[in-house]
Amino acid sequence: MFSIGFNVTESISINRDVADVYASVANFNDWPKWSPWLCQEPDAEVSVEGEPGAVGQRQEWLGTFIGAGNMTLAAANENTSLDYELNFLKPWKSRAEVGFRFAPADGGTRVEWWMKGNLPFFLFFMKSKMAGFVGGDYQRGLKMLKELLEEGSVPTATAVQGVVDRPAVHYIGKARSCTMDEIGPLMRQDLTEMAEKVNSSELPQPANVFSIYRDFDMVKGTCSYTTGFTYTSAPPAVEGLETGEIPDHKALQVNHTGPYRHVGNAGAAAMGAPRANHKTDKSIPMYEVYVSDPHEVAENDLETEVFVPVRK
Repeated sequence: MFSIGFNVTESISINRDVADVYASVANFNDWPKWSPWLCQEPDAEVSVEGEPGAVGQRQEWLGTFIGAGNMTLAAANENTSLDYELNFLKPWKSRAEVGFRFAPADGGTRVEWWMKGNLPFFLFFMKSKMAGFVGGDYQRGLKMLKELLEEGSVPTATAVQGVVDRPAVHYIGKARSCTMDEIGPLMRQDLTEMAEKVNSSELPQPANVFSIYRDFDMVKGTCSYTTGFTYTSAPPAVEGLETGEIPDHKALQVNHTGPYRHVGNAGAAAMGAPRANHKTDKSIPMYEVYVSDPHEVAENDLETEVFVPVRK
């Protein structure tokens, strides 16, 4: 069958010796701690065969959201490179070459993660999007690998709750379009300003703090969203803020516990809804509700609920 090729390369610097970084990546048993796919579905079936770092070591997985596949270590150059053969079995069959390159840099290690993949020819229109999505996954994974090796753990826990009924809500918030890296700082800035409006009684006490995500452009690395407050009745209009209403609906709910920088793990799991026999309701955007108050709860204990509306 004809296929369409695409390439992805992402990198990061880690403040650990090359030997330490290489040993961790070369051991499939460590991957559930930082893999951008395995961490989003902790209940997926994962098996590992072979010696860590030895050619032939193999990892297999089967999950509802992450699909099914296997990866085999094809070549290993100690402290320099690891090359793998990757086979996807679900949601469609394809093969890819992936690997890591390691090099000393600034007292630590520069890690490069690459992929040479392909898509079935009938999905040619998804080439750029697929490269963008894989690149985004690689970025999440490398950041978690860095945190694991530098801090000793990655405080992120994802739990799929299934489809739930969601009530209608009104909202008010700040609408923005920005790069992925700008989302966190801008959200903190906007929510701080809106909290001041609540304290001054310009806005009533909200039911929840939340964000709506209208568009992710993984190719350009940009996002359009609104972050603010929800209410059971329409809030007063405030200059510079957007108001609206979300009707009652059903949604796939995925909960996340941990710092907001890792909420993307739950978002990635929630976006796998179509592969779990749920058709997304594109008339209502994906959104997340911030259950915990970061001023009252330790960062590692923050709870966030992510929702992807699905058809009734």
